[in-house]
Amino acid sequence: MLSKLLKQEFRATGRIMLPVLAALLLLSVLGNFSIRMMDQNVTNNAVLRFLFVFLIIVFVLGMFAAVLMTLLLMITRFYRNLLKDEGYLMHTLPVSVHGLVWSKLIVSLVWFVVTGLVVTAILFLTGLIQSGTNLGELMMEFPSWAEIREAMAEAGFRGSDITVFLLELLALVGFFATCLHFYAAMAMGHMFNKDKILLSIVFFVVISFALSMMTSLLAFRIDSLELYVAEFDSAQVLGFMNRLLRFSLIVELIQGALLYFATTLSLRRGLNLA
Repeated sequence: MLSKLLKQEFRATGRIMLPVLAALLLLSVLGNFSIRMMDQNVTNNAVLRFLFVFLIIVFVLGMFAAVLMTLLLMITRFYRNLLKDEGYLMHTLPVSVHGLVWSKLIVSLVWFVVTGLVVTAILFLTGLIQSGTNLGELMMEFPSWAEIREAMAEAGFRGSDITVFLLELLALVGFFATCLHFYAAMAMGHMFNKDKILLSIVFFVVISFALSMMTSLLAFRIDSLELYVAEFDSAQVLGFMNRLLRFSLIVELIQGALLYFATTLSLRRGLNLA
């Protein structure tokens, strides 16, 4: 049943995100063209120069808007699909609350990754185009991962693979925890009869404060980095980074688990769709 939910969710969100990403790609073409025209000072026409500047501004704002749209879509899909009138139908489907929540989490993750990759690629290509760098020559000069690891080993760095793995895992778990932060606040706010939106905001603030306090209390177990920086011991610095990443990962896992429990429990036991 989860696969069917995912298919439906991708279909519904794709109607919004695909045009947004297509528009962003079009804006990137127009923006890069405008930047090139401004750099080459090809025209003294005030109207054309205003148009070029306007397109550049719209291009920059478009990248922020695409990321913001992904965030808003993550929130509104959960709200409209599970907490509003559509919730009457969704909660009668032969699927558990866990399946409903995971369908939202997985689809949101995919769109965040896709949007992030598109924005990163646009920024990278914009830099190449405006600098006049040849992509083929750049790729030829770029060192391979084996060469990077060898250089890090010669410099005294160890455990680079572990560091990269922890960074990737932390980003994944951190995203789920962020989504669940919004989901838990909305689900808890909709356990009441009145002022559901206001209460959702209040719960979001309260949860944020509680999570910050928990992180601060746990952070006392992390060593200080000042000694490593003062001695400039690369091996100790990397070791500290690994410990810091493990700590952050554990904190995100604990927070994610608590928020997931709060979300699913609120949807199962206290949800008020009236």
